[in-house]
Amino acid sequence: MKIKFILVLVFSITFGFAQNHKGTIENIKEDGFHKILIDSKVRSASHDNLDYFRILDKNKNEVSYVVFDDINQYFLRFKELKILSKTILKDSLTSIVVPYYNPMQKNSTELGLHITNTTINKTYSISGSNDQKEWFGLVANQTLTDINDKSGKIAEKIVSFPDNNFKFLKIEFNDKNSLPINVLDIGFFKGDEKVILSSILNDFTYKISENKKDKKTIITFSADNFQKVDGISFAIATKLFSRNTRLFVKRTRKIKKRTENYQEEISGFVLNSNTSNSFQLNGFFEKEFTLEIENQDNQPLEFSKIELLQNSLYVISDLKSNEKYEVSIDSTLSKPQYDLANFILNAKDYPKAMISNFKKIENQKTNTFEKPFWQTKAFMWICILFGIAIIGYFAMGLLKDMKKE
Repeated sequence: MKIKFILVLVFSITFGFAQNHKGTIENIKEDGFHKILIDSKVRSASHDNLDYFRILDKNKNEVSYVVFDDINQYFLRFKELKILSKTILKDSLTSIVVPYYNPMQKNSTELGLHITNTTINKTYSISGSNDQKEWFGLVANQTLTDINDKSGKIAEKIVSFPDNNFKFLKIEFNDKNSLPINVLDIGFFKGDEKVILSSILNDFTYKISENKKDKKTIITFSADNFQKVDGISFAIATKLFSRNTRLFVKRTRKIKKRTENYQEEISGFVLNSNTSNSFQLNGFFEKEFTLEIENQDNQPLEFSKIELLQNSLYVISDLKSNEKYEVSIDSTLSKPQYDLANFILNAKDYPKAMISNFKKIENQKTNTFEKPFWQTKAFMWICILFGIAIIGYFAMGLLKDMKKE
């Protein structure tokens, strides 16, 4: 009886683990490659992991695809600017001056910085000049965070500023609280306009409260399901303001024998009346997080609107006109290996396709994409647990016999 109970439990856990969702792609007007938008519902169901994503044709055969998570940036080229001067004042600031104005081309309103990986966050200001003697402010007290690229030794960060006609720009990093960071080069993106396509996340709601004791505004965001958040935009009715803002997510950690909940800061920025107050974040996957705005002795900000943004994600696949395709999310699958990845190297202006009727399939016990059951991880774990149960059964019998003797 014990063994039967264990087997039933194992099967229930194994098949209950796979979160199966399905949808359709239809109304394809022409043969050829299409860009298929992976919207927030699909990304939430897949835990933002397209290893679990599949496309099937009418005969239930897999249709290969290639993922593009940032289409526009693929066409951009980084053009390095000559660093005219770099001054480091110990325990004070690092100042870097670069040329900016070019009458023959439109100026960019942002610069790219290549920085040696570090875990230090840096506050910076940007000013402009026509003679490198008299400087005028453009950006004040912005913060660079997450200066660490896990895939390499150099991180690329973007700094933005208002459109202007200055001939020179100066970036000053505050070194009072930490050692200088190593800025290797500075440049701008040449080619197509650098626009990261994004959509508004409507699943989140937010609640604003005031902590009068600590002089902070607390904004709590929540959604029913986990979502990838890549940006945030504020419409603020208040005039003349500059407020440090920090973003926190809930985390748990083990301390000796107990589990502790705490708030981890994952981003920081400055809300300022002289900027657009739209921020690209280092994307995170959460269903609840908090913003803390430091008001000091000022009145709380008056928000007209706050929007959360998700960068557009597409897959490119070769589809046939007037054919209906099925898409699926299954967490028991592994990353597919398609030849197509060697041939689709950029995301051209392909026709767009949408996923519709996407929903969770309740009580599904079979998987169209699964390997033979005896080759799956589920079968392996069942065998392991079954072996443990058998050993335990005989061990208990031996213990009883030893007690009788």
